[in-house]
Amino acid sequence: MRMVGKGRLDPKVGEYTEQLCAFAEQLRYEDLPIHIVEQTKKFIADYYAASFAGYIVNKKFNSVMLDIIKEYGGTGQASILFEENKYPVINAAFMNAVYAHGADMDDGNRISAGHIGAHVMSAVFAMAEKLDVTWKDVFVALNVGYEFFNRIAGAAQPSLYNKGFHSTGIGGAIACGASCAKLMGLDVEGIYNSVSLSAIQSSGLIIIDESGQGCKPINPANATKVGIVSASAAAKGVISSTCPLESTKGWFQAFSNSVNESILLGGLGQKFTIGESYLKLYPSCRHTHSCIDAVLEIRADLIQSGRFGRADIEKIYVYIYPSAIKSAGHIRHPKTSEEAKFSIQYAISTAWYKGTFALCDLNVKSLPEKIGILADKTELISDASLENREIGVRGARVQVVMTDGYRIEKEVMIPKGEGSSSLDWNDLKEKMRACASGLINTKDADGIVDQCKNLQIADKYYPLTASINELMRTEE
Repeated sequence: MRMVGKGRLDPKVGEYTEQLCAFAEQLRYEDLPIHIVEQTKKFIADYYAASFAGYIVNKKFNSVMLDIIKEYGGTGQASILFEENKYPVINAAFMNAVYAHGADMDDGNRISAGHIGAHVMSAVFAMAEKLDVTWKDVFVALNVGYEFFNRIAGAAQPSLYNKGFHSTGIGGAIACGASCAKLMGLDVEGIYNSVSLSAIQSSGLIIIDESGQGCKPINPANATKVGIVSASAAAKGVISSTCPLESTKGWFQAFSNSVNESILLGGLGQKFTIGESYLKLYPSCRHTHSCIDAVLEIRADLIQSGRFGRADIEKIYVYIYPSAIKSAGHIRHPKTSEEAKFSIQYAISTAWYKGTFALCDLNVKSLPEKIGILADKTELISDASLENREIGVRGARVQVVMTDGYRIEKEVMIPKGEGSSSLDWNDLKEKMRACASGLINTKDADGIVDQCKNLQIADKYYPLTASINELMRTEE
């Protein structure tokens, strides 16, 4: 592959869109390192765990969206989780993305500040059901999607977020357009037109982290629809706008004040960003995770030293980067499960008293008084030094002050689930069991993870969604 050195534009190679589309067209399964193939399998398992959680947690929004899809009907082409019938590819991808993002337990990337699997996997899996492709083709398409999303959205941050846009939807449309075009076997011109048409339709506001959080999955869901329509149109010869990313009227101009070319093009084709993306242990906004990990470490140290419970907490000081406070620092006493996902104060108070923060903790209707009292004792302090987007760091420093004067502090710069703290297959089994609790038994939950782990890449693609649905029917 012809690549760009050190992330700088090479005028001999061409514009942003051309370089990215050339990469997508040339990428082959053999170009994916073994550890990236393994990582992709883990992210597939995590996608289904997150989907179970989203199905359980976001019931009202799920029900409304599914009713709309059923109302309009259409040709049965692809599977929707938890549904016996098949639906049009576009509708299946849309609904599966709604589930995957419904509990905020889906994967993401710190540099791009968004989620990827919810839209890219939903779009690619639904499209693959219709096409005659192998798992190799699917893995390549997925990694094309992750590269497009993390590089384009990452290059536009933080101004994309500061302007009020949700990268999961804004960048997700382009990622889905690229990945679906690749899966369909389009040439570089076809991929370019799919990407261009997707860029034109990009949408999604981040206001959903302030209120109406249950509607948040609409953004990745719309991204799947945009990507599938764009790739299908490009396959039929539609020619879209040139320079959709870099034009003075293009995507970057609309959504960002600047372009970080190092993030956009650096290591393209050599460094695969799914390897730098994260998996989530807790059913809450990623901004809460370093805080939760720090509180749990403090709690464990106090238990080990015999100090836990010897004195009450006087104050909890949470030093954290500004965008975390902006997204998840304004709801102290959540009234709904949606609000609970976006409350640092609630998350760490719950983690302190329960020793975990799990799916069941999003049920705030029976909120213990002591959790609310501790949330009132929690103070968030903005500290920009705890964020370094260039190396993907977004951390927190938590200091607990006890009524007897004892102080203890922990700093977590990278939460569990990424980098050296990446989840292993046993972690994924635990997550699957927790997310699917009440729907399938432990043995079958482990079986889904094992199925993802042991995927035979050379085999013809078969929908794991349909396999899961069949499994659930046998347990009814």
